[in-house]
Amino acid sequence: MSARGIARAAFAAALLGAAIAPAGFAGSQVTASKAALSTVSPYATQAGLSVLKRGGNAIDAAVTVSFALAVAHPQAGNIGGGGFLVYYEAKSGSVWTLDFREVAPAAAKRDMYLQPDGTISVNSQTGPLAAGVPGTVAGLDAMHRKFGTRPWKELVQPAIALARDGVATDARLERDLNSARSKRKIDQFPSTAALFFPKGKALPANSRLLQNDLAATLTSIADSGAHEFYAGSLAGRIVAAVQQAGGNLSHRDLSEYAPTWRAPIRVTFRDCDIYMMPPPSSGGLLIGEVLNILNSYDLAAAGFQTAKSLHLVAEAERRAYIDRNKYLGDPATARIPYRELLSDTRAVAWRNTMNGERATPTISLAEPGSTPAVEPDHTTHFTIADAEGNVVALTTTLNDDFGSGFVVPGLGFLLNDEMDDFTPAPGKPNRYGLLQGTVNAIEPHKKMASSMSPTIVLRKGKPYLALGTRGGPTIPTTVLQVLLNVVVYGKPLDEAIAAPRYHHQATPDQIDYESSAPRRTVDALNAMGHSVVQRDDIGDVHALMFAAGKIIAVADPRDGGAAGGY
Repeated sequence: MSARGIARAAFAAALLGAAIAPAGFAGSQVTASKAALSTVSPYATQAGLSVLKRGGNAIDAAVTVSFALAVAHPQAGNIGGGGFLVYYEAKSGSVWTLDFREVAPAAAKRDMYLQPDGTISVNSQTGPLAAGVPGTVAGLDAMHRKFGTRPWKELVQPAIALARDGVATDARLERDLNSARSKRKIDQFPSTAALFFPKGKALPANSRLLQNDLAATLTSIADSGAHEFYAGSLAGRIVAAVQQAGGNLSHRDLSEYAPTWRAPIRVTFRDCDIYMMPPPSSGGLLIGEVLNILNSYDLAAAGFQTAKSLHLVAEAERRAYIDRNKYLGDPATARIPYRELLSDTRAVAWRNTMNGERATPTISLAEPGSTPAVEPDHTTHFTIADAEGNVVALTTTLNDDFGSGFVVPGLGFLLNDEMDDFTPAPGKPNRYGLLQGTVNAIEPHKKMASSMSPTIVLRKGKPYLALGTRGGPTIPTTVLQVLLNVVVYGKPLDEAIAAPRYHHQATPDQIDYESSAPRRTVDALNAMGHSVVQRDDIGDVHALMFAAGKIIAVADPRDGGAAGGY
């Protein structure tokens, strides 16, 4: 665990009054008998836990946590972005999924970021022109209207208090601000500079972040509901500020935005039913395909995180990513062959191309005709279970850290830069070196592809696991590895999350691995023909496990989030 992770875990423990960890685990873990949650921020965890203790359900707590993250974790928490919800309703025993992903504004054009020399404009990542129509507030409103029990205004109040009274900053925020300024010069916007770069420098650790404009915006949302954000006076102020700064968001874009309840993707693996998001998320299709391919291998016999088992997982991921890259897009504008991709026939066909001892070069399997753009690492996920047995797995994002970097003047919130998740120039490598095609090209009112993968696992019809993570294209493979570590290898949740992570996405043709991976394992993978590349920490998992009448909540030790429960 990094030093910043240890510091954040210690801070979380002090704030929540919770034990940091069992022996040998440096993250935050809580075992509860009634309700529990895990988030990236101790402020958000404390706020959500308070709702649960007062009798609110998991959706009530999710609303409070989401708004609190918009204040306390501006890298990814938001009211100017979007996300996905997977929800288990105990009363009916059913699983629901809500898509509140952003959409392209009506004024968006396919080549709007393509410059005369063939390069992509920085406006796809930085500034108001990079923003899709925000979906978060509408999504929270939709889930609350359907399943919430506590008054909306009450659930927004903790975030208002945090914005008004201030939150203590940490070294991670200071580091991320400096990184965003270095890479994308987000301090070029006066509204952003005034909030996060006082006196010309990134807000230092151990200071207090006061957000009075955001407090006023949240108060309007608390008093008048989501309608105020999308069709009220607040909407008018949003559009005026964005258009004045060069963006193309319109009143109609906001007023016509609507989240979508979708049927979840369900995959059976061993004795578990795994429920995941359908497109425009890639998570359900990708994880489902990998599990189907692996179903005929004896992974347990191959050994926990041995080179052989990791090789099989990587080869299955390679093939699933080829399909993801070709077919994933907005289901409203593209035919996505769910049934075929998740069929036994498809799994058998891919298994027949696998060599159990040698890597298969991606180019020899298929030419990846397209690769949808993917979120960078500053997505965030939280998981909640209440005393009634309801479970929330929710992932939300601004895309890049701090989104577009543009704080809406006078309103205090960051806009997303999700337009960069589209294909800005078909056939040209994006900033990740990936080739992109037309299935995910920019179109007005279209949703961009995503990697977010909130997941709920049932065993014998009852909740067993709920999890998700940040990490851009590594999100599905991170969720997959934690699932395998628990379901196949029987690891406790803390060990399953803390284990070294590996990632393969077909292109570039390599296995990424964390520095904690054993050298002998890396060398063995290399000897099998894999290109292996060390990278920074992969993901930030927040998960719950249900066992023996208890709820075990775990925050990933990599970033030192906060678990809570009672």
